[in-house]
Amino acid sequence: MDATNTSALHARLKDMQDAWTRVAAGRIGPRREEITPALLRGALPWVWFVDVIDGGADFRFRLAGERVIEFMGRRYAGELLSDHQDDPFFQGMRAMFVACVRNRGPILAGPQRTLKQDRPYLEMEVLALPLSEDGETVTGLCGAIALRPLGKLSG
Repeated sequence: MDATNTSALHARLKDMQDAWTRVAAGRIGPRREEITPALLRGALPWVWFVDVIDGGADFRFRLAGERVIEFMGRRYAGELLSDHQDDPFFQGMRAMFVACVRNRGPILAGPQRTLKQDRPYLEMEVLALPLSEDGETVTGLCGAIALRPLGKLSG
């Protein structure tokens, strides 16, 4: 799940990671306000943000682009990830988020078939990137998704 090799990344995810890397400037992650709409112009509909709660014990959905909301089926802003712990899709999301916090670096999942019950015909790639308000701890995550029909390797 490490995202250090970006050659397999969907172009949108690679662009987001490149922008994150420039803004992070060697830190574990930029502050949330440093990830601006202008920076993510082409990826905005596919971008998401979550808050890290208690060092990664839980996560709060903060913001999602319109394509993420469409894929998810509704807005989750303000909800805790733990409120959805019985769903395999959210279990996979939690594992990715925890890995990003522990590794203090980018994490890539996929491409793989989505575990979202109403979207089994799609495969997805997800990029998670750490954010840090204090430069020491991961206080949030941002990322983006790329979706495509199963078996379509180009995006």
